Amino acid sequence: MPVSTTNVVLVAVLLAGAVVTALDGSWRGTVLLAALGIMVLATAIYARRPNSRDITRVNAIEYRDERDKRIAQVGFSVVGVVALILSAIEFVAVTALTGPLDWPPAMQLLPAAQLFLLSLVWAVANSVSARRN
Repeated sequence: MPVSTTNVVLVAVLLAGAVVTALDGSWRGTVLLAALGIMVLATAIYARRPNSRDITRVNAIEYRDERDKRIAQVGFSVVGVVALILSAIEFVAVTALTGPLDWPPAMQLLPAAQLFLLSLVWAVANSVSARRN
């Protein structure tokens, strides 16, 4: 495969989003999502070069060896902590700081679901890691 499975999924999600926004007539969103998808793909391909630096591969999620994966684990650990905090802030903002008419009920559930899912993934990842170490 020319790029990692993670990048295939990222590119597919972004390009599918571009198609959906195009069908909806939102050309600004279409261009933005398509451009992001193309940039992710180009970055991943660039990182696959034989002489690419480790930081280039890690930032592009194109790991070559166990060292690259260990570097990425530390980086994603920090990202996970920040994502959890931002999700909590988003949840507080949507539920406590906005009036009941500002957000449809379904939209109020999205930050709660995101926070719950991040917490669940964190707990599972910690359990797997604890068993391995």
